[in-house]
Amino acid sequence: MRIVMFSRFPSDVNHPKGGVESATVGLVRGLAAQPGLELHVVTLERRLSHTVVEELPFATIHRLPGNRRPMILDVFGGPGRRRIDDYIVGLKPDIVHFQESYGLGGPYSDIPTVFTVHGFDSLNLVTERKYAWWLRAPLWKIAEKKGLRKHANIISIAPYVTEKLKAESTAEITEIPNAISPEFFTVESKPVPGRIFFAGWINSRKNVMAAIRATNKLLQQGMDVSLHIAGDVADQDYADKVTQLVAYLGLESSVLMLGRIGHKELRQELTEASVFVLPSLQENAPMAIAEAMAAGVPVVTSNVCGMPTMVAEGKAGFLIGPNDIGSIAEKLAVILQDSSRRDEMSKFVRNQAQQTYHPDSVVSATLALYKRIIDGQNRG
Repeated sequence: MRIVMFSRFPSDVNHPKGGVESATVGLVRGLAAQPGLELHVVTLERRLSHTVVEELPFATIHRLPGNRRPMILDVFGGPGRRRIDDYIVGLKPDIVHFQESYGLGGPYSDIPTVFTVHGFDSLNLVTERKYAWWLRAPLWKIAEKKGLRKHANIISIAPYVTEKLKAESTAEITEIPNAISPEFFTVESKPVPGRIFFAGWINSRKNVMAAIRATNKLLQQGMDVSLHIAGDVADQDYADKVTQLVAYLGLESSVLMLGRIGHKELRQELTEASVFVLPSLQENAPMAIAEAMAAGVPVVTSNVCGMPTMVAEGKAGFLIGPNDIGSIAEKLAVILQDSSRRDEMSKFVRNQAQQTYHPDSVVSATLALYKRIIDGQNRG
């Protein structure tokens, strides 16, 4: 079976940038372990002036040059989408799997196609409130409605996404969680007492300032805690406010800003973390939570959007109001101060992650869907 996947793909598989890249790496590497598959990943990148083809041990990566047109104008038949289509058709795939917003441009009439929906730009923009969000969000809402209705087969990464999709699409929706790299399941937990870990973009949606304020509250209560923050800056203005907050609260010795880190460094942080915190305002199924669970780290995260379907209250960790600093601090303290309960949660999250996010289970479900779509197209 020749599979062509359109997605984002990192230049270094050990340093993916964002959830979609991480999910794509996890799935592609998992598929590559199966016999009889030929894998091609196609990307569209503005930084390139010509097509670059990379032969990796597990897949062939085709990096196409993008253009300066805004994505929302390029998705539906723009020069970027036309370049994608011409190239993919030339690869003669048995199935095409879109993992990115260009999938909204529609399926192929003569090639079996499936589209994984990782989230909704229309919702992210409202939360992040960046770059004329008030204009871009409703435009993306229109684009999402138009694009989703074209597809007959859609993969949803979480129940929250499924609920949103059913309001916009009559497609066959199959829930398949994102796969995470198998190395996360081998992390040996050696938690540093009082160590809190956050991983995510540094922007208003991820809401790391709430984690900083909760850490400060614990310190004021006399607890010996520290907060490690890993993540690339997605909003410089917000990042500046984070730095100012740390200085204002005098937390320079208690809050460590790591910046963007690779998988090796991320696994080391998870090895030493006593608890993972993500007080996001809007999420679908964050890869960072799945990776923390695979590493056996209990999670404190928001009680909104897709996060409650990932974190079982009181078993995997706790759900909190994203801006309820008192509640965040209280739940962090429960895990940090009760080692036996933390150990119980650690075992629970490892088991749940193994069943849900391990590449073996994700790949099995994905391949079954590919075969069903191909057989259905052939019968048609």
